[in-house]
Amino acid sequence: MLHCNVNVKKGLVNEALGTVQAISETCITVNFDRITDPSEIEKSLSQFPSTLAFAVTIHKCQGLSLDKAIIDLSQNF
Repeated sequence: MLHCNVNVKKGLVNEALGTVQAISETCITVNFDRITDPSEIEKSLSQFPSTLAFAVTIHKCQGLSLDKAIIDLSQNF
């Protein structure tokens, strides 16, 4: 999940979700969920503006259009 706007026209905005494909010493390759045209965007940062996110809360995803979701209701029933 990104923490800032990297490229608004491409959809790389705050809270954009993606899957890390590769990590090297100087590069992180990410496939973002909402980006349909493959492209490379090079950024020079000492820290990458992202957080590992295995899941998001219902509050974080309010207002999002999700292609799919897995909801664990086992503790409620």
